[in-house]
Formats: sequence, C-alpha cells, structure tokens
Amino acid sequence: MNNTEKNNTEKNNSMDTATYTRSDIVFALAMLACGFLYWNLILDAGLGAGVTLFAAVFCLSTVLYLKSGKFRQTRTSWLCFIVIILSSLVFLLFDNILIKGLNFIFLTAAVIYWISLSTGRNLEKRISAYILGDLFNQVLVIPFRNFGCCFGAVKRLFGRNQKGKSLLAGAVGILVMIPILAAVINLLTRADAVFAGMIANLQFSVSMNIIVQILMGIPVACYLYGLIYGDRHGRNTGYVTVETVDKTAAAFRFSPGVTVYTALTALNLVFMVFFLSQITYLFSAFNDRLPELMTHAEYARRGFFELCAVAGINMVVITVAHLIVKRDKVRILQIETAILCLFTLMLIITAISKMVMYIHYFGLTPLRVYTTWFMLVLLFLFAVIAVRQFKKFNAARIMLVGFVMFFMILSYGNIDGRIAAYNIDRYSNGTLENLDVQALSSLSEAAVPYIYTLYQETTDQSLKADLKAAIDQSAGSALREPRQETFRDFNFQRHTAESIRKML
Repeated sequence: MNNTEKNNTEKNNSMDTATYTRSDIVFALAMLACGFLYWNLILDAGLGAGVTLFAAVFCLSTVLYLKSGKFRQTRTSWLCFIVIILSSLVFLLFDNILIKGLNFIFLTAAVIYWISLSTGRNLEKRISAYILGDLFNQVLVIPFRNFGCCFGAVKRLFGRNQKGKSLLAGAVGILVMIPILAAVINLLTRADAVFAGMIANLQFSVSMNIIVQILMGIPVACYLYGLIYGDRHGRNTGYVTVETVDKTAAAFRFSPGVTVYTALTALNLVFMVFFLSQITYLFSAFNDRLPELMTHAEYARRGFFELCAVAGINMVVITVAHLIVKRDKVRILQIETAILCLFTLMLIITAISKMVMYIHYFGLTPLRVYTTWFMLVLLFLFAVIAVRQFKKFNAARIMLVGFVMFFMILSYGNIDGRIAAYNIDRYSNGTLENLDVQALSSLSEAAVPYIYTLYQETTDQSLKADLKAAIDQSAGSALREPRQETFRDFNFQRHTAESIRKML
C-alpha cells in the first residue's frame, strides 16, 4: 500500500464516527423536507414547474449549507450552476415529455457533479477522463457510505436529554405504524358502515398520498444528506482516488496489442470494401441523385438506422479497444483508431445526407429530428477522437462541454413547435405535397399555436375541422392523466395551448 492509499484509508477510518454541528442538524431537517418535496413536486406530478421549484429549494439549501462551511463557488462550479439553472427552467417553459425526461436525468447528474465541484471533492481540479470516477464516487460511494448520517443528525437534535429521546422514539413508532394503521382503518371502513361514517366525520385533512410521500421521502433525504454532508466534511470520500482509478484501468489492460490491432484492421477493411462497393452513389443524396429503380423514400430510409447503429457500435469498439489493450505500441492503436473514426465520419455524413433529403421530400417528424441530432453528436465526438490521436489536448473537457451545448440546443430548440411550424410553412408555400394532420396531433402542446394559426388562415373547411380536432386531441393533452392539475404540472406551452382551446 503506497502512502496516498494509506492516508486515504486512515482518513476514512477516522471519519467512521460522525460529528454534527448546528448547521449539519438544520440541513438534515431541510433534506427531510426536500425528500418529501422530491415526491410531491416531481414524481407525483407531470414534470412541470414542480421540478423547477424543487431545484430552486434544493440548490438554495445546499448553497447556504456549504457557505456555512466556508466553501466558495469556483469559476467551474459557477458554470455548472448556470447549466443547472438552464436545465431546471426547461420544465417550466416546455411541454415535450421525452425531452423533459432526458432533462431530469441530465439535471440530476449536473447537480451531483456541481456538489463535488463546490466542495473540491472531484478527483482532478480540471475536467478530464477522471470525471467517470467522480460520478461513480459521488453517485454510489459517498451517499451510501454516509446514508445513516441524516438519522444521526436528527438523533443529535432530539437525543440531548431524556425528553428528546422519548419524543424521537415516539416519532419513529408513529412512522412505522402509519402504513399499518392506514391499512387497518381502510379495511374496517369497508367492513362496517357505522365505523366508515365515523371516520368520514373526522374529516382527515392529510391524505394517504401525503403520508406515502413523507415515508418515501426519507430514503431520498438520507441519500441527499449523505452525499452533501460527506462531501462537506470529507467523510468516506477517499475510497475512489486517482490511484485506484488508474489501478482499475490497468487491470483491464489484459489483451495483447496484436489481438486488438488485428480486430481493428479487419473492421477497417470491411468498411473499406463497403465504401468501394457503393462509391458510385454513396454520396448521391448531396446532389439529389438516386440509384436506379429506387424512390426518394426507399433510398433515404434504406440503411439509415443501420448506419446509426454501426456508428454507435464503432464508438463502443474504440472505447473497449483503448480500455483493454496493453500499451506497448500506442502509435499503431492511434492509427487504427483514426482510420476507424474517418470511416465512421463518412458513414455519419452519408446518413445525415439521406435524412436531409428525406426531410426535404416528406417533412419533419420527431424521430427524424432526434436521430439527426444523435448523429450530429456522434459526428462531433468522432471528430474530437480522431484529432486526439495526433494532437494532445484535453479531449474529455471538449467532449463534455460540446455534449452539454448540444443537449441545451435540443432542450431549448422547441422541437415539436419547430416541426409543426416547418411542415405547415412548407405546406402553405406548396413545397410539401401533403400535410399529415394526424402526425401534428401526436406532437406536444408546443405545436398547438402553429396549428391554430393555420386553422385561422385556411378556407378549406375539411382541413379546418381536422385542425380543430388536432388541437383538441394533441398528444400533450391526451397523455395527461385524468386528475386535477396543480402548479406542479404547469408549463408555459401547456398554458398557451389551453388558452387557445378556450377560444375555439
């Protein structure tokens, strides 16, 4: 065991007995509230304004807690915090449930990484490939190693005297018995009408749903508190280090170089044969030229998703090759990787050209937009990887920043609104033969204003009726559960769409 690992082990062992200050105790109570709000504002709602509100409450509580520990935001942590703000506002502004679902995952990862940046617990002081070790440490190790600290802080609050200990024990007993009491009362009310009437007359103000949210919020609070308390005090933060990550990576390098290089050469030869066999029409989509006996739809769709899959597989192949190969002849690995990246870039450009031609003739759909976005992201990543084989620079930082920018463009691009506007505009100009109103109705509430504009302008009564039906039955309204909505479900695009429906 080297000195660094020994120091880390001693550090972690010395932190086994947690100590709690007043700010630690107050923050534990705040996280218990956040645990309840996590379910009440987010998971029991429609990923609307509730997510934005929760993010604001949680981040404010965390900033105040870290500030009490003399932690100050750095330039990098401020940039990450700005990304968190932008991501959280998506739920307030837009209605696309797919993008909001992806944004929720993105927001969660961004918040966790921001906490590590704010407390200086990241493995390197710069963005690098060690960010994967940071995420493993911050997502799995630190929170669960400190999972019981929230209970420890609360116990510290109530355990100072015998009266407080009795109060805490009673509260624990009530929490344990709440589900049992609720089940028994529910069964008894079904069994006896008199008892049911008596219970109804009590007029309980707290619903069973709230009780469940309180109980389910406790493990959420323990996770959040364990992460932030651990990062602030350095408790159980030394299990994942640069040395342990390097040692783990070295353990994976078991494959002889000749094995990996032969496999990469074989794959590159397959791509070479593929391109040579189709050289006459591979890039014909750029010039709007088609192979014989093929329509625009057949040519554009044939092989597009297969090319996307191949590009994704190539990314996995490159990652695995660099992970398992023994570093004896790095130059050969770099050349093979660069050639594979070049072929993949050609595949991506071919696929994008096909999709552009398909969109030109048949308009936009969400699937066409998302796959094109995905291919552009891959194009960027493969280009960075290819350049990195011949020039040293911080590729991890460029790839991370680039991905964040691409994701923000996707999030703020108002995809469904742009799709509706594009298709309607081209139909109105006569460059799109047919307008698929049913496809428009499958879009989120973002499409409603554009459909309504065409509804006002058209004189075709049949089209007008179809557009009205599309507005009334848009996917944004159809996907919502039949329940009373609150501010937690609110977003501006939904509000605008509902206002338009009231005018019809």
